[in-house]
Amino acid sequence: MMADKKEIYRSIARFFDKEINSHVYSSEINEGLEVTIQMTFVSVAKQCIETAFHISDSEVGDVPDLQTLFKSQSQKKPDILTSEPSEETKSMAEALKNQGNQCMKQEKFGEAVACYSKAIELSPYNAVFYCNRAAAHSRLDHHQDAINDCLKALEIDPCYSKAYGRMGIAYSSIGNHAKAVECYRKGLELDPSNENCQQNLSIAEEKLKNSSDNTQSSGLFSGFDLNSFLNNPMMQNMARQFMNDPNAQNMMTNLLRNTFGVSDNPTTNNSPRNTEADNSNESTESSSQSHNPSGTGPSTNGQSMDEFLRLGQQLAQQLQASNPQLVNHLRQTFHTNVSGQNSNPENSTNSNDHNNTNSK
Repeated sequence: MMADKKEIYRSIARFFDKEINSHVYSSEINEGLEVTIQMTFVSVAKQCIETAFHISDSEVGDVPDLQTLFKSQSQKKPDILTSEPSEETKSMAEALKNQGNQCMKQEKFGEAVACYSKAIELSPYNAVFYCNRAAAHSRLDHHQDAINDCLKALEIDPCYSKAYGRMGIAYSSIGNHAKAVECYRKGLELDPSNENCQQNLSIAEEKLKNSSDNTQSSGLFSGFDLNSFLNNPMMQNMARQFMNDPNAQNMMTNLLRNTFGVSDNPTTNNSPRNTEADNSNESTESSSQSHNPSGTGPSTNGQSMDEFLRLGQQLAQQLQASNPQLVNHLRQTFHTNVSGQNSNPENSTNSNDHNNTNSK
């Protein structure tokens, strides 16, 4: 034991000897005070070790220095089990895997995870075991654990296409559709005939496209402060003028009557029919027809929309005539938001997006 320790101290002394004889410090700092102190300390430390353990200068030179030993050890790869498990161990691991598969069919996902984990303990380099456990983790909503198991399976077998497919499902479940698409595509490169992977790829691409579209839509008015707009004195004054304008009142009355079927006389037609509808057992379609006998109530959908748009245009024209300053302010506000959104390349649509809307 003492001889082994002496070898370690000889290696330390060897390292100090190399530091003393090197010229790295002098070239970098030109023999500054800091280097002088460091070298003095190193020299004293070397002498103390040599004296304490009776090491001569000749003994120091024939061993690898401490830094060399450290580098060789740190660069050494972890020991990998190269020997195959025994046939008995393989059989036990396979039985545990099959037991886990049965648990999956019975929706006992926690027990399935336990079975696959035991199988992995017996045969830690079987990619199938990790991939099966990933499926069980996904059913438990442990999606990050599923991703980790898929990565381990691919570390063992980089061509295991099913691992890419299950990793895609896990990424999709946590909303990372970009990574899901990447996984599905890699899986299809390895197994182009995998229909499930192809369907999941189409779904993930569609979700990725929709999420991009939603980001653009939400960004359209993201810079518009509605509260400040409504509290604007100019806006409030315009609203008061508008409500006191007989022409504007007539326009709103026509809009409500022609678009939504609101009557000028609140006691006619609609009230009793609403009472009947509450007590009716007919379908929604026949009930809605009973509310709209010929010649009464709202017009058809196409006519209502045309009327709505026409009256909207009239309203806009009246706003322009009564308060052009406010209308110009609104135009500038919305133009700024739209221009800022369209100038962002990260939100531009990709013409190569897959538009297949097939569902699982």
